[in-house]
Amino acid sequence: MPPTAADLIRELPLGRLVDHQFFALTAKEEPLAWARETVRRLLHGQTNQDRIDDALLIVTELLTNAIRHAGGPVSLTLDLYEKGVTVGVVDRGTDITALPADVVSFLASSQDETSGEAGGGNLPTNGRGLYLVSAFASGWGVEPAREGKVVTAALCLVGSAA
Repeated sequence: MPPTAADLIRELPLGRLVDHQFFALTAKEEPLAWARETVRRLLHGQTNQDRIDDALLIVTELLTNAIRHAGGPVSLTLDLYEKGVTVGVVDRGTDITALPADVVSFLASSQDETSGEAGGGNLPTNGRGLYLVSAFASGWGVEPAREGKVVTAALCLVGSAA
């Protein structure tokens, strides 16, 4: 089972909690755009643009999965630490078994049989969200919540990605 949010916070060098924000996104007209702008504002001046872009990709993938697959209310939690940020998305879904493919098996499963090259133009057009989160986050996890599940990704903002 993937680590819990508490595991991520304990295991990664995030430092002390600086800011905690919670948002119910169900009533937002454009929840993805709104969430991306909120993350951009939160991280402005905290890290470089590459890490901000990583955080934007992570929040986009987690929210897209929640909106597309779980239905119902979706909320976003942003916790800013001295050296990192966690993004938590709560939805009504109850499947906590979804795990991203590792890099080797993901690329090998789409290997072009003629050329032997990874990808070979046969990569799936969807279903890569958690793979991307796994690749760009310092860590991520999923756990049951009171009314569904929460998927949390942590991103170190200084030093190496993990």
